[in-house]
Amino acid sequence: MSWEKGIELGLELLKSFGVITASFVAIWGINSWRREARWKRKYELAEEVLASLYEAHQSIKIIRSPLGFGGEGSSRTKNENETKEQTEIFNQAYVARERYERNKRPLDKLHSLKFRFIALYGKEYEAHFNVFSQTVNKIFLASDQIAMVKLGQFGDDRKLISEIMTQSSRDLYAAFKDKDQIEKDLTTAIKAIEDKCRVIIGKKD
Repeated sequence: MSWEKGIELGLELLKSFGVITASFVAIWGINSWRREARWKRKYELAEEVLASLYEAHQSIKIIRSPLGFGGEGSSRTKNENETKEQTEIFNQAYVARERYERNKRPLDKLHSLKFRFIALYGKEYEAHFNVFSQTVNKIFLASDQIAMVKLGQFGDDRKLISEIMTQSSRDLYAAFKDKDQIEKDLTTAIKAIEDKCRVIIGKKD
C-alpha cells in the first residue's frame, strides 16, 4: 500500500471515528436533556403539591374555625314555609358550606394534582390525598347532624343526642390537638405526602 493510500485510509478512519464520537455525544446529550426534563417535571409537581397541601390544610382550618361572624349562613336559599327558628338553625348549618365555597380552590387543586402524583408514585398515596375530601364530608355531615338535633329529629333519646352532639361538634370545630381526630388524620396524611415531595425536591434521579 502506498503512503498516499495509507494517509487517505487514515483520514477516512478519523472521519468515521469523529462521526461515531459525535453520535455518542448527541445521544448522551439527548438522554441527559430527557433526564433533566423528567426531573424538572417531577420537581415542579412536588412543589405544586406541597403548596396546595398547605393551602388546603389552611382552608379546612378556616372552615372549622369556632369563631363566627354576623350574617354567616345567610346566603342560603330559604324555604317558603320556614319559621324564624328554623331559619336560624338552617343558616347556622349552612355556615360550613358557605365557608367551603369561599375557600375551596386549594382543595379542588389538590384533588386534581392527586391523579398526576399517584400516576408517578403509586396508588398508596391516594388514601392520603382522599383524607382532605373525606374531612370536608365529615364537616358537612356534622353540621347537618347538629341541625337535625336542634330540630328535634332524633326524638328524646338523650344518650343518642349527647353522642351525636359530642362527635359532631368535634368534627365541625377545631379543638385542642390531642382531642382533634380530624387534625391528627390531616397531619398524618400531610406528612406522608410531604416526605415524598421533599425526597423528590432534594435530589435528581
